[in-house]
Amino acid sequence: MSAIASLAASSTSMTEETRPIEEIIQEICGLPTDLLGRISKQAVDEMGRRAKTSAKSKKAPKKTGSMPKGRVPDQLRKPREWVNHVKADAIANGWPSYTMHQTRKNKETGEKEEEEIVMPASEQNAEGAHVFEGSITEKLPKGRAFTHKDAMSLSAVYWKVKTQKGDRQDLYEEFDTSYQEDDNVSQASDSSEKVVVRMTAAEKEKQKEEKAAEKEREKERKKQEKLDEKERKKQEKANATGKQEAKSTPVKKVVKVVKAASAAASKAESAEIDADSISLSPVAASASSSSSSSSASSAAASSKIPEATPVKLAKPAKPAAKPMAPKKAKKEEWTCPNDNLVHSWENDGVKLLRNFAGQVWMDDEGQLGEWVGLWNKEKKFLDTDAPAPEFEDE
Repeated sequence: MSAIASLAASSTSMTEETRPIEEIIQEICGLPTDLLGRISKQAVDEMGRRAKTSAKSKKAPKKTGSMPKGRVPDQLRKPREWVNHVKADAIANGWPSYTMHQTRKNKETGEKEEEEIVMPASEQNAEGAHVFEGSITEKLPKGRAFTHKDAMSLSAVYWKVKTQKGDRQDLYEEFDTSYQEDDNVSQASDSSEKVVVRMTAAEKEKQKEEKAAEKEREKERKKQEKLDEKERKKQEKANATGKQEAKSTPVKKVVKVVKAASAAASKAESAEIDADSISLSPVAASASSSSSSSSASSAAASSKIPEATPVKLAKPAKPAAKPMAPKKAKKEEWTCPNDNLVHSWENDGVKLLRNFAGQVWMDDEGQLGEWVGLWNKEKKFLDTDAPAPEFEDE
């Protein structure tokens, strides 16, 4: 029996009887160098194999329900085709006036409100295309065309599978016959109370303009506040500088007066000495000059001007430090996996469905509702004018 086989047999027998580890180590150390290298390699390979087996057993189960890229989920395929059918019919034959429902949160009361916007019927432009009535203007000479978002609202008016009610049951039956597939979407009742706000499309547009004007006024107000604060700080700085100059001026004047008086006294003394020296002899002049100098010095000493006392200027008081505003807690950004599915998302209190690409739909009780728009992650706003995505069928 080889040494490796003997070692393997000894390790197997450990399960049957207890064998000291020191004895096994001593036996391994007594093997030749080439066998020790083989044993070391096999031990490392075995440890790697066991680590991989353990990692596979602990690996989380694969998530089910994800769809390949570009594929529409089965439960949403038929509702999507119904919307496309309504859009094609409206573009070809026009449409009547209908009510578009839209849910939003009132920022003042905090309650959810459902807006009912009356959309105008269709009319034909100069090219014969169907557009919204009254939408032909200088800015839009061809008028506003019928979009996928409009088709989502109109399809709910024509026929809603959940309630089995609508104005165009004949159109839905025509679509249902051509589609030939059962609709397995769960029918859940909506028991929540809703506040309904009715308005026309013109009123809705006016509401948007008022919100934009209010936003602009708020922007101007903040700008004016910054300018006022800047002017106030500038005025405080100017006042502090004026006070400092007022304190330093008297000291400068006193110093100038003292210097002027000293210069005048010295000039008078020199003039008196010169006048006496003209009429005296050199000896007498020297005596007279010495006596006059002593008398002048005594007179100067008696009439000595006191030195100006330096005045220490007080430093202007520093303005009080502005209290720091408390930092706002950073709001955690909403994320979802890149799995081509829609996930629950709330914006301004409205429950919506959003996917990884930022495409947003209404949450119709867990199902894909009307198209809302595209979420801009950088500017943090919802672009409701973005066109709805077109999914490819299998």
